[in-house]
Amino acid sequence: MPKAASNKLSAGHRKALGLPGLQERPDEEKQQVDASLSAYYDRHELLQDIPAGVIRKAWFTMAHLILEPQARVVDIGCADGIMTYAMAALNPQFHFTGVDLNKKAINKARQTHKLPNLTFQTGDISKDAGLEKESLDAVINSFILHDIFSGSKYNERHVIHTLENQFGLLKQNGLLFIRDFARPPPEEYVLLEMPDTPGKGKALADMSEPDLLVWYSENARPRQDRGCHGFFLEERPPRFPQTRLFRLPYKWAYEFVMRKDNRAEWETELPKEYTFFTPREYRKTMRDLSARVLYTAPHWDQTKIKKNFEDRFHLYSDDGKPLGAPPTSFIAVAQKRNEKESLRIHERRPSQTSDHLLKISAMRNESDGRLVDVVSREIDITEVIPYRVTENGELNVFIHTGLPRGIVNVVPRAGKELDGKRWSGHMTEAITVPTDIIHDVDEGGVKESVLFARDYLGLKPAIESTLEKGPSYYPAPDYIDELIRTRFLRVTEHEGAIQPKTAPDDITGFTTLGHLREVSAQSLLNAISVGFIPNARLELQILSLYEMLDIEAETWVDCPLTLKESIPESTLDGKDLMSKMAAKDNRYKKVKGSAGKLRSVQSIFIDEGHMEGGIVGMASRDMEFVISDEHTINTASVLPLTRNIQSGDVMVGVVTEYLPVPQRHKGNGMTIRSPSFPLPKEVKTLDQAKQYVADQFKVKPEDVSSLGESYFCHIGITPQRIFPFAVASTGKNVQTPSGGSTQYSPLAYMRYIGSMFPMVDDWNYDVEFMSNIKKAYKRFGGGNDFNLDLEKGQEMNAQDTTPRIMKTENIQGLNRGAPSASPPSTVASSASAAPPASAVAEKTAPPTRRENLPRATDEKKRLDIK
Repeated sequence: MPKAASNKLSAGHRKALGLPGLQERPDEEKQQVDASLSAYYDRHELLQDIPAGVIRKAWFTMAHLILEPQARVVDIGCADGIMTYAMAALNPQFHFTGVDLNKKAINKARQTHKLPNLTFQTGDISKDAGLEKESLDAVINSFILHDIFSGSKYNERHVIHTLENQFGLLKQNGLLFIRDFARPPPEEYVLLEMPDTPGKGKALADMSEPDLLVWYSENARPRQDRGCHGFFLEERPPRFPQTRLFRLPYKWAYEFVMRKDNRAEWETELPKEYTFFTPREYRKTMRDLSARVLYTAPHWDQTKIKKNFEDRFHLYSDDGKPLGAPPTSFIAVAQKRNEKESLRIHERRPSQTSDHLLKISAMRNESDGRLVDVVSREIDITEVIPYRVTENGELNVFIHTGLPRGIVNVVPRAGKELDGKRWSGHMTEAITVPTDIIHDVDEGGVKESVLFARDYLGLKPAIESTLEKGPSYYPAPDYIDELIRTRFLRVTEHEGAIQPKTAPDDITGFTTLGHLREVSAQSLLNAISVGFIPNARLELQILSLYEMLDIEAETWVDCPLTLKESIPESTLDGKDLMSKMAAKDNRYKKVKGSAGKLRSVQSIFIDEGHMEGGIVGMASRDMEFVISDEHTINTASVLPLTRNIQSGDVMVGVVTEYLPVPQRHKGNGMTIRSPSFPLPKEVKTLDQAKQYVADQFKVKPEDVSSLGESYFCHIGITPQRIFPFAVASTGKNVQTPSGGSTQYSPLAYMRYIGSMFPMVDDWNYDVEFMSNIKKAYKRFGGGNDFNLDLEKGQEMNAQDTTPRIMKTENIQGLNRGAPSASPPSTVASSASAAPPASAVAEKTAPPTRRENLPRATDEKKRLDIK
């Protein structure tokens, strides 16, 4: 065995592979508790003895479950109960029961973890666990199904029987959550390359990772008949010095890399197989049990990847193509449904209809001669979010759930899905109302608002409440001719789901229209944050409502970057920008025909349900959407960030350009945007997407980080997906495909611009840009406790995934804390006292907007904006 001098891939090897050089991990990443985490513990006394990783796991799990107050939740296989306790502490409005077959573990859990909304009991987790049928609102399976599979001599039927029992425990519409591992594609072989490090001995704890793999190939599956355990492993000649190369089934490569670093429990885990169902088999199994599989997705834990994957191994397909980092877990959320109810909506086949609801028009930019296509439809909509503030000061909103959106399940045409996410086609959105109706209500008073709420929402406004104006957004100002306005309406409490009073034409024709439901606004933000609800516009609308009411929200933001100090090559002139936005500009002119950039597709979509033991089609309709033949459905929306070495400001790179859609709506197309790049067809994984973004900004891939989960651009028109990234930039200008180049501006100023909607009537926002800015501001701050500290260096702790909170007073409950939107000079506003219950009672007048917003006049002077 060749001698190796390092336990990482050598620099020469990485160069030969076309990979970037190594970046040393900052010492701060090794700190388990940093300043922000300590502050989080200070706010939440019930969690002070709980490790940060457990809190994160508990929050992540519950973020996928949108439940009613007083919901009953059971955690299957709770072991010592620590995560069950964390979930109960984070969600005092629900009742949790931890169930495990191990009596000693349950007794310890009862003694250690005590809360009013928490109980523990012993029970067979593969059966009914001593629970009543149809008594639960949610069942949680967190890394437990593979134990059931392994304990039954690797029998998949036992897993299916367990899931069937669990659905029997759920009430109608109850939710089943699964977090486990998914089997890679069967019958596929891969190449696994590792550094050739010398072992310290022959004991398992002392073996090198390549030697451990060889041992594992001979001893895996010990519960099989004698002589039948193990798996195929073939060592091949190394391609580079100081490495070893193996060929083996994809399943067993995945099994090995997911357990190789857990040497302490190696022998305990050896009899277990982590994978048994592929993602498709998970979905089919649950649909066969009459479940609506709302969401499935692979999940990548970035902390685990950085610690255990990067520079420790490489995976390649059998023909030598890089596969990227494998997912660290698999997520599924399913809902119990009756026979003949909608389970999945998806594209079936092309339609022969000649009726077009979407219109594609060409426009010419007379300044540079460029031709662009713009798509429009004969619909002008406003999104309405009714809300109420509870006696505890919590914000609840009414939203449209189960909305049929088959476009999320179109047949792949242009590019591969990068993140493997799937939805049932039943989505969550704000309530849609024709704008002409909203205009009449806007012009009226209390009476008009009452009649509107009754006729279109099925709700009753709070006393003296009228429609309140929210921000307006362009879903895609470069090619979708829509400006979506927002209205808020304060209403009284309403029990139960509401059948929609009206429905837009683009969702009719299926067996369901969904329902209007009152839910916690915080739970929606959590669900959006983890990707369960892929709707950035809804997130912005809810955050704007929080700001308008001066109520705090809590948002977890993962973006482990090391920001670079630089002097940006080009800075944004705020005064010049405002001048350009104020001027009339009609450079885009309509021309005949189309530019060939967009193509309309018409297809038949079907609504499937469970009937007589099988999945059948229950309804169908024609639907139309647009795609680009030039680009894939995947777009990288990038926010370059740097630290101005002179001023100390966190700077953000933006693009200002004239676009056709804003021009039509306000007579001027000047728009602030994030640099965006259509991802080419060759980009098939998230790792490759990061590499592509890094190449555009001439940085290393480790200088690129996800800035949140992917979302749909406009699910009523196109299947296009947006993948947000942040880049630790060097401050250099980057040319975007549309021709604009990056200019840098203080992040705090961009955040301030995003909060101007109460003061500026015609200020409209690009969804991509504002979503990126708000997430970056939460992560990197703008004068708050989470701001970067020059004296301590620019290193950001990769394990710092605590919520971003700017106000730290502790009102009732645990979910608190959202950045206020003060202008840059007052970013770190002082904490204000929580409103008493009397201030938010149903019979009070509508809350006023935040008092600090009118200070915009003073801020204009400071920024020299006229």
